[in-house]
Amino acid sequence: MAIPDEHPQRQLPGLGLAAYVVILGIICTSGLVGLSVAWYSLFVGGQGLSPLRVSYGGLVDPSMLTSLREAGLLGPSELPDAFHAEDGISGDACAIAGKRVLRISREAGAQTILFEDIVELTGGDLGVTVRSPTTTIACAFRTGEGGGSFRAMLEHRG
Repeated sequence: MAIPDEHPQRQLPGLGLAAYVVILGIICTSGLVGLSVAWYSLFVGGQGLSPLRVSYGGLVDPSMLTSLREAGLLGPSELPDAFHAEDGISGDACAIAGKRVLRISREAGAQTILFEDIVELTGGDLGVTVRSPTTTIACAFRTGEGGGSFRAMLEHRG
C-alpha cells in the first residue's frame, strides 16, 4: 500500500511573476503619465512663467517698486496688494494698493484712481482699462501675465 502524499501539489498556472510584472508596469506607466502632464503644464501652459506676472508686492523685487515710490504713489514701507510691471526696463507699472489703482508710465506719469471714483472697468487678459471722471489708467498685459486676474481683483474690491 502506498503512503499518500501529505501535501498534495496542484498544478496551477504560474501567474505570480506575471501579475507582479503587470502591477509594476501599471505603476511605471502612471508615473510617466504624471511626469508628462507636469512637464506639459510647465512648458506649454505658460501660466506663472512670466517674471512680470501680477503678484503680491511683498514678492516683488524691491527695485521694481522704486518708480512707484519715487512718484509718491507708494509710501517708503508700503507694499501693493497686486503689482504688475509692464516690462522690466522702463519702470512702467500698474498696482492695486489699499483702495487705489496706481499707474506709473513714461507717457502719462503718475496716476491714481480711488475705487469709489471708478466709473468704468474694461479689458481682460491682454489689458485692463480703469476710468474715473478725470483719469484713465490703461494697464497692458501679455499672455500669461494675469490681466484677467488683475481685473477680477478690481471688480471684487470696487
